[in-house]
Amino acid sequence: MVMLKYTNKKALESQKKIYKGLRRLLEHKCLSEITVTDISVECNISRTTFYRNFNNVVDILDVIFDYYYNKYLYTKAAAQDKLLYFFEYWFYHRDLVNIITNQSPNSLIKCINTYSQKNIDDNIKNIKFELFSIILSKWSQTKNESPQEMAKKIKDILTKKYIDILIE
Repeated sequence: MVMLKYTNKKALESQKKIYKGLRRLLEHKCLSEITVTDISVECNISRTTFYRNFNNVVDILDVIFDYYYNKYLYTKAAAQDKLLYFFEYWFYHRDLVNIITNQSPNSLIKCINTYSQKNIDDNIKNIKFELFSIILSKWSQTKNESPQEMAKKIKDILTKKYIDILIE
């Protein structure tokens, strides 16, 4: 896993360590209850190291989601079946999606809105965000269907127009 905030090796290792520590803490606590001190102790790092890499605890998820969302946008162009790729990609990152959606009902929409393309029509953008977040939120919580099953379900439920909006 590589983060975007810094490119030097030591900073990247610190960011990985901090993210993994946050993930371990989230098994026992809500995000709103986790402090920088909790993460520092969990990861055996100084507060200075934490603040060198992140502004606050929520910033960890923002930086990571930013990286994975932009990577998705970049890599999906090469996929033949973009809808299947959508589900394969986010299946691999479903725990991150689940962590974000468990924070509040609109938190995934806010993340997507922050890191999305700014040049598309607002109505289309809103439909895309809502589709993206609802589908990924529910799927990350149930964890029952494979990416192939989800792609088939969506093809059966949505019209091609909405599928195109979702994966554009």
